[in-house]
Amino acid sequence: PNKTSIYKHILKYGLIYGCICFLHRVMTYLIFNSVTTPKKWIIEGIIIDLFLYIGGVTYTIYLFKKNNNRYLKFLDAVKIGFSMGVFMFIFNEIWYSFYTSIINPDYLGNILERNREAKMFNNLELSSKELDQITLSARSKFDFKMKLSHLVINIIINSLIASIVGAIMHKKKKL
Repeated sequence: PNKTSIYKHILKYGLIYGCICFLHRVMTYLIFNSVTTPKKWIIEGIIIDLFLYIGGVTYTIYLFKKNNNRYLKFLDAVKIGFSMGVFMFIFNEIWYSFYTSIINPDYLGNILERNREAKMFNNLELSSKELDQITLSARSKFDFKMKLSHLVINIIINSLIASIVGAIMHKKKKL
């Protein structure tokens, strides 16, 4: 019996899935000239994102089962979903880094400047140096919170999809 290595399978299809997600971000930027889908396209953007999530995870689990003599353990499906969430996060971070350093280096600066202006407006007694320290601190907190939330959301969504798909495709070995 041929047993497919789950880790090789995850690596291979995780890289493919990540590249597809990266290309999706690039296409979104090229079509809408924005990092995110514009408000008038939000429903379509959500549908496309869900298609990528569901389709990518389902297809990867299906191929693993097919290559594993039509056998799938539920835990293997969850491992695949969890890992796909991590790959999606990594490739989205690569896109984000590419976008904020090459395409639009002022992106974070603009966000932080708005934050600085709001702090200045709400705290007129703060000096310029204090505002700069608050802004610098806000940037590192913003980056950390955004990355952590994106990682958690990607893992949860992909694991949830994998759990449902795994429960549907799950097949016990015949004794």
